[in-house]
Amino acid sequence: MRQLATSYAAGVPIDPAALIDRDRYPIDDLHHAATQSLIRHAREQLATAGVAEFPGFVRAEAVAAMVTESERLAVGAHHQDVMGTPYLELPDPGWPADHPRMTMGRSALTALPYDRFATTSELRAIYEWDPLLRFIAAALGVDDLYRYDDALGALNVAAMADGDELAWHFDHTDFVVSIALQPSDVGGDFQCVPKLRRADDEAYDRVAAVLAGTRDHDIATVPMTPGSLVLFAGRTSLHRVTPICGDRARYVALLGYDTEPGTCSSELLRLVRYGRAEPLTV
Repeated sequence: MRQLATSYAAGVPIDPAALIDRDRYPIDDLHHAATQSLIRHAREQLATAGVAEFPGFVRAEAVAAMVTESERLAVGAHHQDVMGTPYLELPDPGWPADHPRMTMGRSALTALPYDRFATTSELRAIYEWDPLLRFIAAALGVDDLYRYDDALGALNVAAMADGDELAWHFDHTDFVVSIALQPSDVGGDFQCVPKLRRADDEAYDRVAAVLAGTRDHDIATVPMTPGSLVLFAGRTSLHRVTPICGDRARYVALLGYDTEPGTCSSELLRLVRYGRAEPLTV
């Protein structure tokens, strides 16, 4: 059964499937030959390059509605501007001062939390659509996938304005699912060094070279194309967003999924990212 939502802009029921270019991406039928091809392509790209892109996944008119909503929610929202290591952990004085685990970098953005997106939101409708959940699980090659049980972090939009940036870092999760909504005028490039580390090799020398700017031939730039669905192996791939310049904000939607049920961000992470730990009360 298809889930219905109400369009925020129009106030009329919409079908989440109508927000997606199903001629190219018939993902609500996992047995469709085109969908099977998409799944194989995603697995191959994730295995070799650490990233799988689906350009034009969300229709242009739906992207425009999502950008409008993000612009509205970003006004007066909590802005984080913090220093941290590439490993998203506190520096441990047990490491040498010049070690990658001691290197600090700046990350600044405004994260728009899940509870700010109305049940009438196009973006929320796509995130809560079960066929998308099943397709992503198949593309990742996992048997079970669950939405985050997090009233703030399950779905959010990273809004980055002039001067914002994300320092080089590894994620704490195996994968990240995102939808590109709007690039900035200048800067805002998503750069990564795919598959840099492994469970049995942290590759500290290579990480240090990237952080120092002395090794750049391995750095890839992932296009910021509005409407693209992107799957990214963030735990093994070092990545950053270059500083934003200009009046045009950069918007990327981040969709929270995990192979285990009940995933929720820590209280500290919610405080840093959203300026509060608890959801809004109505």
